[in-house]
Amino acid sequence: MRITVLMGIAAVAVLLPALASAAERQAYFGDLHLHTAMSMDAYASRTNTLPEDSYRYARGEEIDYIGQKIRRKAALDFLAVTDHSEYLGAARIADDPKGPLARFGIHQIMNDTTLSFFDRFRKVGAAFGKGFTSDSGTPAPELVNDEFVHSNWQRQIDAAEKYYQPGKFTTFAAYEWTSMPAGANLHRNVIFRGPKYPQRPFSTLDSVKPEDLWTYMDHQRALGVEVMDLPHNSNVSDGRMFTFEDSAGAPISRAYAEQRIRNEPLVEITQHKGTSETNPVLSPADEFASYELMEFLLGQPRRSKLDGSYVRQALGRGLEIEARVGVNPYKLGFVGASDFHSGASSSEEFNFSGAFGVGDSQLDAKRWLNEPIDPQQPSGAMMVLGSAAGVTGVWAEQNTREAIFDALRRREVFATTGPRIQLRLFAGWSYPKDLVKKPGWAAKAYAGGVPMGADLAPKAGAKAPSVAVQALKDPDSGNLDRIQIVKVWLKDGKTQEKVFDIAWAGERAVDATTGKLPVVGSTVDVKAAKYTNSIGAAELATVWSDPEFDAAAPAVYYARVLEIPTPRWTTYLAVKNGLPLPQLVPPAIQERAWSSPVFYRPG
Repeated sequence: MRITVLMGIAAVAVLLPALASAAERQAYFGDLHLHTAMSMDAYASRTNTLPEDSYRYARGEEIDYIGQKIRRKAALDFLAVTDHSEYLGAARIADDPKGPLARFGIHQIMNDTTLSFFDRFRKVGAAFGKGFTSDSGTPAPELVNDEFVHSNWQRQIDAAEKYYQPGKFTTFAAYEWTSMPAGANLHRNVIFRGPKYPQRPFSTLDSVKPEDLWTYMDHQRALGVEVMDLPHNSNVSDGRMFTFEDSAGAPISRAYAEQRIRNEPLVEITQHKGTSETNPVLSPADEFASYELMEFLLGQPRRSKLDGSYVRQALGRGLEIEARVGVNPYKLGFVGASDFHSGASSSEEFNFSGAFGVGDSQLDAKRWLNEPIDPQQPSGAMMVLGSAAGVTGVWAEQNTREAIFDALRRREVFATTGPRIQLRLFAGWSYPKDLVKKPGWAAKAYAGGVPMGADLAPKAGAKAPSVAVQALKDPDSGNLDRIQIVKVWLKDGKTQEKVFDIAWAGERAVDATTGKLPVVGSTVDVKAAKYTNSIGAAELATVWSDPEFDAAAPAVYYARVLEIPTPRWTTYLAVKNGLPLPQLVPPAIQERAWSSPVFYRPG
């Protein structure tokens, strides 16, 4: 059967048109982080969906989710199901009281109605000997033997192969490596290009050190298995994701930097458990820095440390490390994802079906809308704080594994908080001011510069780089408010940052005194959970030149696009059920997108 499936895929691929030129690349949208009942924590929350359901839902089909029929309004173009490699599929098998894993007592734990989700999750992990919430303990031998691990991993691969439709819908075999020392999130999603795969995934039951994961990936690549990993939720990494040291506490070396960036060229900047771009404490001059923040450590009664936990700061730290060792370990492109443990990538704010199994049932959702935060048991209110995010956009020649994976590898990708905003960015030295107004402008931008994710080489005599940006609204979401350029640079050994408004809707003007652009306004009717697109723009585009450029200072530039205000998912839910609005979150948000950066290095 396996041979038949692969031969079928190869036959379809032959019929696809030859790869288009770079200028003909299209924007494709997908999710690279999603869990099903094959993940221990998702199963502990009674999620009933399997990878097959996830792929069907992503491509626009209706599925059953905890007794409800759900469907996306707009289908995705690609999806990676990333179930946890730790005890992959084990909880589901062990829940059978007459099955081969009945001795672990999972059936009794799953049917104990007195347990909260987190308590049930901890008990399931403890029953197996060593959960991924703890580095202590010894995993049960039958759960880590090669035959058991290979069989469950093969099931994931088979599902991805079954639903792959080259040219129409792309699937990736993938998993999540789940290191969480003392509650600090150091998780990575491991994505395979295919069609070759390892016999088994490398999990934290093998090692909790990222360096060991990268060594495993280097070994797989030497065997012809192309792979990369994507770190996520740095916002709750307790300052450990983007440090100046390696796992042993030694200063980052050139070898470490090379191995890290070789294996993880991207970072997840937004998802259900918060946005990791920056924080108001780290970026006090950024008026939009407080978007969808999640600050509690996972399952821990304290907030995550800020230093070392956010992506914008990591870009600056990367420049500092590069100045010392010659290689930038944080030369990262941006992706967005859901991380939902529902098996359904429901990133549409108005159509959000939840993220955590039984906790998303109608009754619990109503209760949680106004439940106060209890750091010791954050199950209820933490769900309200969670976002209906996000999505990855890629610029690729066609909708195939090869084209999309290669776009991810070269970082020609962008992230959104859910809407399918099309965002494009190029940097060069001599773009004309009217470039983005000309037909076929992308071809000229490629010819005269580099796209997002690439290096911009210095040019003798050039005064400043010019950045061409275009953003198109999602037809099913709000109009666009503005485009900003975020610049991070290194000067005299110190990292600096600044946000520039470069294009906006309406007749507004930047205040000469404050340097701020007035707010776009709001059309949100909170009581009805509605808005209108009577403000904002369907498209924004411009060519911007850095007015403060210093040719001797290494710098990073990325675009951030904001929509006009629209209702948050909690507002839609509250109005639908006749409930008061939750006080923990704003009733309206400004959804957004981020381009991957362009990296300028002098000399």
